[in-house]
Amino acid sequence: MDPRFRILYLLLGAAGLAFLIYVIITTFDNINPVDILIITIPDMLFFFLAYKTYPAEEAEAKNFVHSRKRSY
Repeated sequence: MDPRFRILYLLLGAAGLAFLIYVIITTFDNINPVDILIITIPDMLFFFLAYKTYPAEEAEAKNFVHSRKRSY
């Protein structure tokens, strides 16, 4: 996937998450689970798409750990 859309996906996911928090706070007395799912599923999709835009080399570089064998 194209990494230039990563910021867009993260912003859309964060905006959806903020909207979800707003809905939960304003309807705290009578929370409708269907409304929560309708908001949550696209948020998860956008965060998944942002995750998929990371290049494989960048992800491997982040997980790379130097392992040296020390001889005493």
